[in-house]
Amino acid sequence: MTIRKVKDFQSFDDEHMTKQIIFKEEKSQAFVLNFMPGQKLPSHGHPYAQVYLLVLEGKGRCIIDEEEETIKKGDVIHCHKEQNISIENIGSENLSLYAVLAREGSPHTE
Repeated sequence: MTIRKVKDFQSFDDEHMTKQIIFKEEKSQAFVLNFMPGQKLPSHGHPYAQVYLLVLEGKGRCIIDEEEETIKKGDVIHCHKEQNISIENIGSENLSLYAVLAREGSPHTE
């Protein structure tokens, strides 16, 4: 068993959002995405993975394909492998999300 504290992975950078990997296994990965106000993760896809996100703190905007939603602490998001996702911090405080990528098929295809 391995236990890690999510706060240890909430590090922010003035220049760009950060991705801090907590666990990386053969077909899955868990990490924290950290955004200062105004920072954005551009639209992108994960064609071989389901994406699950939990908002840990802050307020943001999540766009999956053309569907836009405001997100806040406690919200859980699922992005199917055939969808594109983008995230932006639209609040005045930091935004952090716990993310899990669950790969399908070969672990080396993405």
